[in-house]
Order: sequence, then structure tokens, then C-alpha cells
Amino acid sequence: MRRAQSLEQVASGLDGWLADLALVDGVLVPTGRTEVLPMPTIVLSGNPHDGRRLAERFAQGQGWLRKDATAEEIRAAIDRALASGARRWSATIVMAVLVLAVIVVVIAWYLLRLRG
Repeated sequence: MRRAQSLEQVASGLDGWLADLALVDGVLVPTGRTEVLPMPTIVLSGNPHDGRRLAERFAQGQGWLRKDATAEEIRAAIDRALASGARRWSATIVMAVLVLAVIVVVIAWYLLRLRG
């Protein structure tokens, strides 16, 4: 766990270190622009309306938490955010394998037609 002083510091990678997840205080989110952080992001906010609104400003926003969330709520939110990234990665791998399999079948079919 590391602490960054700004969103720009997080986006650029803190001393060459890239976080798996960012917990961002809602007061740090500038008005009117979408933040592009290279990791899933959870916004800490005082109320649901602001929390949802601010979480939508992140390209990989994974929702929001109350600023006074319990340790269990924080742990559960982090687990959900990281698990959703793992599921997306797994789906990408499965899709890549399927595409490669189709390419191999097409090449094999083409080669068999040339021989026959």
C-alpha cells in the first residue's frame, strides 16, 4: 500500500510502482473531467449521490464507499473490484484461444483442400 498526493502521481506510476487498485478521496476528483487511471478505482465519498457521480468519472471506476466504511466493507469492495478485473482477463484469454483455434482450423482446412 502506498499513498499518493494527487491523481496525476497515481496515473504516472509512483516511483515506477503501479497499484492494483486505487482508493480515491472524492474531494480529489476535479469537476468536469474523466480521469484515466491505469487501474480499477473506488471513490470514497460522504453520500451515495456524490459517490456514484464521482465513480463514473473514472474509466475503470468500480463504485464508491462511504468515507467512514468499516474495514470489512473496504475489504469486500477491494475483493470485488480485483475479482472483476480477473474475470475480464480470463474472458480475454478464452476469446484469444478461441480465435486462435478458428485460425488453425481454417488453415488446416485450406491445406487439406490444396492436397485433395
